[in-house]
Amino acid sequence: MYKTSIVFISLIPVFSGCIATSKLLEENVAPKVHDYSKSTEALKECKFDNVISIVHKNQNELLKNSELGLVYYFKNAYKKSNRAFDVAINKYRNNENKAIISLSNIFRNEYQGEGFDKVFLHNYKAINYLILGDAEGARIEAKNSNSIQQEERIKLRNFTEKYTQKNKNSQLVSRYDVLFNKVHPQHHPYQNPFAYYISALGYAEDGDYENAKVNISNAIKFSTNSKILKDKLSAYNEGKNERSVELFFDVGQSPLKSQVKLNMDMGNGEERMAYLPSYILNRSSIDYIKITNSKNEEVARSFVLSDINAIKINEFKEKLPAMLSILTKEISLTIGSEALDKKSKILSTVFKTGTAIYGQNDVSTWSLLPEKILVLSFVPDVKESYQISIVDKSGKTLSQEALTIDKTNKLKNIYKHYTLRDRKICK
Repeated sequence: MYKTSIVFISLIPVFSGCIATSKLLEENVAPKVHDYSKSTEALKECKFDNVISIVHKNQNELLKNSELGLVYYFKNAYKKSNRAFDVAINKYRNNENKAIISLSNIFRNEYQGEGFDKVFLHNYKAINYLILGDAEGARIEAKNSNSIQQEERIKLRNFTEKYTQKNKNSQLVSRYDVLFNKVHPQHHPYQNPFAYYISALGYAEDGDYENAKVNISNAIKFSTNSKILKDKLSAYNEGKNERSVELFFDVGQSPLKSQVKLNMDMGNGEERMAYLPSYILNRSSIDYIKITNSKNEEVARSFVLSDINAIKINEFKEKLPAMLSILTKEISLTIGSEALDKKSKILSTVFKTGTAIYGQNDVSTWSLLPEKILVLSFVPDVKESYQISIVDKSGKTLSQEALTIDKTNKLKNIYKHYTLRDRKICK
């Protein structure tokens, strides 16, 4: 199923009813990626080694190493995770330094990465460093993440201002309203409170509560009702030096891009069928995590600081009007040239449309990112025992297990992460 959905990677139109066209695009543009359906199914069963074996087959170095880093993180292999993330980071930085996009690069379909890809590479590296006991490394990666958010925000603004214009296909945006309305608009890809939170934890480790407060205040701007952020700000204002337990839960599966086929008005009576990207949302039944003590009293509850479903879809929502404008313009130029034979027209469309917007939208994307990241914090009582309870939207407890609090690194606080799929914690 995934192979079908990724043949049309760069918003390239497939002329309706032309078998030769589809075959040509299949031969030239189909990306060399692994079988996403197999890797996602293996991840649902927490079969991390199987996922690693599948991901290794991906010939796109950015995607492969991004996902390898994430799977090693799920496996608690944090040093291996950071090594893979470093390869992916160097790859996207090299891509950004390339001044020219060649036709051969487009045909090879070298995925360049989207804004949220880069943000999460650094976010996960920051968590790895905290768990490994390196507060300075965590601060540096969180700072990198925050800087990239601002850079990508400016890129997005410039892209939309340059290319968005009124055209006959602007009404197609409304076809996506159902998708856009299913996610919270607050979780913007370049206003992510999660990285600020991690950065604050890094500063607090060194007793630098002034910088910790600055970062928590920045996080609150983008998550105004978050109790965990308000509690942290209060603690930092008081300069509390109590040891805390910081838990991160990767829940569910982020949406994968697919395609919808829509009829586009090219003007002068010309119409063409175009394949446009969409997303498949699969929501987890897990709503929140709570920590209870030996008396079954709730001592802490998780909050969402990174809704990845919303981040992906809200980024796409902002880009879509500009994409439609570019697509209409480039296809019109191509089909309007009577001097080109059929094959040349197709290749010209591939080149023009791909060059214009390939870097802005690709059906390839991380398939293993979670749906959301839940964050939980509390100050433990050394005489108490604690349990983790997974709770659904109806308040029903799906499963429980003991929380082991063991200080395994040189940092003051305790950092742990859990990978949750369906209603269970992966081991």
